[in-house]
Parts: sequence; C-alpha cells; structure tokens
Amino acid sequence: MTAAALHLRRALPLLALLGLWEVAVVSGAVNPAFLPPAHQVAAAFWQLVVEGDIWGDLLISAYRALGGLVLGAAAGVALGLLMATSRRANGFFGPLVAATYSLPKAALVPLFILWFGIGDATNMLTVFLSSLLPVVVNTYHGVKAVPHTLVWSARAFGAPFHRILIHVLLPASAPQILTGVRIALGFSWVLTLSAEMIAAKSGIGKLVFQYGENGSYAFMFAGILAIVILAYAMDRLMVFITGRLLQWHDSSQAREDA
Repeated sequence: MTAAALHLRRALPLLALLGLWEVAVVSGAVNPAFLPPAHQVAAAFWQLVVEGDIWGDLLISAYRALGGLVLGAAAGVALGLLMATSRRANGFFGPLVAATYSLPKAALVPLFILWFGIGDATNMLTVFLSSLLPVVVNTYHGVKAVPHTLVWSARAFGAPFHRILIHVLLPASAPQILTGVRIALGFSWVLTLSAEMIAAKSGIGKLVFQYGENGSYAFMFAGILAIVILAYAMDRLMVFITGRLLQWHDSSQAREDA
C-alpha cells in the first residue's frame, strides 16, 4: 500500500465524522445553537489562522506545555533511576508516587492558585506534576527490566556505577522511558488547557473558554480544532524522534508505524 493510500485510509473515519456532523446539523437533527455546522467551524478556523488571532495564544500554551513537560520528564528520569537503583529511595518515594499517580492533577489547580496566583507558575507546575509521574513509572520499570547479565558484564570489566548508568541502564531502558515521555506529552496538553481555563489570562485554553462564554460556538470549536491539530503534530514529531533515537532497537519500527 502506498503512503498516499495509507494516509487516505486513516483519514476516512475523520471525513465520515465531519460529513455526519454537517448532515446532522443542517437537517435539523441537532440544534445549531449548541453545535454549529462543520462548514461554519471551518470558516471560523480559517479566519483565526489567516488573521492571526490564535497564534499568540497557541505559542503561549505551547511554551507552558513544553516547559512543564521538559522539566517533568527530566525530573522523572532522574527519580525513576534513583528508585530503580536504590532500595531506600524506592521505599521512600514509591508510596508517594503510587498515591499521587491516580490523583487528578487539575484538582490541584485551585491550591496552586492560592500559593502562586494566576499565571505561568500555576500552569507549568500543574503540567510538571502531570508529566513527572508517567516518566518516573516508565523509567523505573524500564531499568528494572534490564537483563542482569548486562550489568554483571559491565561490572566484570571494572565499569564504575556512573558508567553502568550512562552506558548500560539508560540505553537499555530508553524505549520505555520515551514511551513515558510520549504519554506525558499528551497529559501536558490536557493539563495546560484545563489550568488555562481557570488560572490564566492568556493561552488557547482561555481563548476557547471565552468563546464558549460569549456564545461564539463556531470559534470555540475552531479553537478546539487548532488544539487537536497541534497536539497531533507534536505527537507525530515525538514518534519520529523516538524512531530515530531507537533505530538500533527492535521497537523502533513499531514506533514509526504507531
């Protein structure tokens, strides 16, 4: 199957959904006051993109999402490595990670507003926590899954711990670590938008919320569409980067096909 045919096959469900949406609204089966027809949303999206009203807010949201993601992923890898290589660290941090993993991070936004006020600090801290935990868990399990024979062989050749960490444990666990980062990337957008709706004066989440409050539903859906496109593009970029970094690994082809 050619690449064009593959892309077309993947796009068919979306095209069918858009067609069903348009027919449902135009035929009167769905009240257009609550769900504008697809062609109005497309026109609003085009207006936002051409006139540039949305770009500033998108860049602000991307800065918050990626900033929190980078900090959370870096801290997550470090903490996951520490927990996987130290029983004491695992005994101390393990229960905390388990207790907070399933906690809805958006529920912490009011508390962060109380502590840090409305702004980037609250948004990025929320994203940081949402990104930290999946990376910690994946790093921990990735390191634990490294065959002991690799570590023993490195020790037999006199490799110190820091070299074993850098040249054995990290490369061997890289597929699971990068999977955790990809999961965290999705969380970072969800939490960025959630936090912006109640704890920001700018950003695409705030813009969409304001359109909804003002009854500009076509523009609200256009903003949501922009979010979906950007988030999807970043996920594809993450898959591409992962595939290039893991060309030596058996999972690289599977990741490129994901």
